[in-house]
Amino acid sequence: MLYRSWGSQKDEVINFTSSLDSDRFIIDEVKLTMKAHIISLYLSGYINKEVAKKILIALKDFKEVGEGYEDIHEALEDFLLKKVGEDAGWIGLGRSRNDHVATALRLKLRNELIDILNDINKTRELLLHKAKEHITTIFPSYTHLQLAQPTTFAHYLTYIEEELSSRWEMIFSALKQINKSPLGAGAIVGSNVKIDRVKESELLGFDGIIYNTISATSSRADLISAIAELVTLMVSLSRVAEDMIFFSSIKLITLPDSHVSTSSLMPQKRNPVTMEILRAKAGEIIGFLTSILSIYKSLPFGYNLDLQEMNKYYWLVTSYVKSSLNILYSLFNNIIVNKVDIDKYSLATDDAELISINNKIPYRSAYFEIAKRIREGQYETTLKVEDSIKMKAVIGSPNFDLMGNLIKIREEKLRNDIRRIEEYRLEIISKMGELEVIENGIEE
Repeated sequence: MLYRSWGSQKDEVINFTSSLDSDRFIIDEVKLTMKAHIISLYLSGYINKEVAKKILIALKDFKEVGEGYEDIHEALEDFLLKKVGEDAGWIGLGRSRNDHVATALRLKLRNELIDILNDINKTRELLLHKAKEHITTIFPSYTHLQLAQPTTFAHYLTYIEEELSSRWEMIFSALKQINKSPLGAGAIVGSNVKIDRVKESELLGFDGIIYNTISATSSRADLISAIAELVTLMVSLSRVAEDMIFFSSIKLITLPDSHVSTSSLMPQKRNPVTMEILRAKAGEIIGFLTSILSIYKSLPFGYNLDLQEMNKYYWLVTSYVKSSLNILYSLFNNIIVNKVDIDKYSLATDDAELISINNKIPYRSAYFEIAKRIREGQYETTLKVEDSIKMKAVIGSPNFDLMGNLIKIREEKLRNDIRRIEEYRLEIISKMGELEVIENGIEE
């Protein structure tokens, strides 16, 4: 132990309050944050090149966190003191665990969000590719889980793609809020050390700083907002999973063999196990967000150790979302759409609309006429299912020609989103390139 002169590594309090289990998720980001701090001390003239060099070289050797520490920050400083000696004590100048953990969390979540945004785009690309293959593939639609009107599988797939596109926009917006630097804010009121916080933020690829030092060290609202968007995404994915379970149960689709399991007793079973697990994980992830909100809701201003108990949930959420996106990608990449006979009653709306339009009578009158025929068992239609699709006149409907145009519009939106996230990622890398150049110059 470094920061407490009392107690011991076997003290039950250390085990109770330690955050090492969740800190292991951010070891690279903690090291990167420390690197920026060391370089900032050097650039500000507080440590000389030789001291900075020794600490930076030693920092590279920090690979794992031992037991008996309160957190990774204590473990890292103790490691550097043992490796470098007294000169490593300079890292405590103008620095607190409060601003360092806040920075590391944002760096980690930034990377996770970029990965997730790319995964969403990958899935959107597949959905649009499959939609082009199924523009004329007839498929039933449902409301209240009751048969509604004829549609196409392409119509269904583009629904999912647009839903993912909306989630993408919200997560990308959250990413920009996350990409602000708390570094240099100290414990709560900054420090007497003249650290250039703006320069530090640029070295770490941030878009700017969180100005108020209280907010920088103790606010987690931006992180919570990002997690909430991921949970909303997961809820959307869960609805798709439920569709896949339903569609496969009534033989509209055949799920890939790798996504089903059989029964230990009933050899005919093809249980949709991956979709069931995804659906369950969506329930779990709502619980993770509830835990985060419950911990955060009554904390007074300034850093409180309660905040560290939120950390593990961030990475559980991002892990669940990434694995679920990958599973859905795999499923849609190998899904089989079965040929189905569409019930004639799903054409009743088309007939009612045609009676209204052709006979120039109010729609409700035509509606009641068709309803009466259905109740009396006298409903028949001269329409074909394909006619129903071709007659649809509004943008966004399954009309074969309109669907082709819609897919082109969605593909253009996707290409733009792929470009936006790649440009943003490269901008971060470009900024961080200066950090590497300065580090190399110090170590020469």
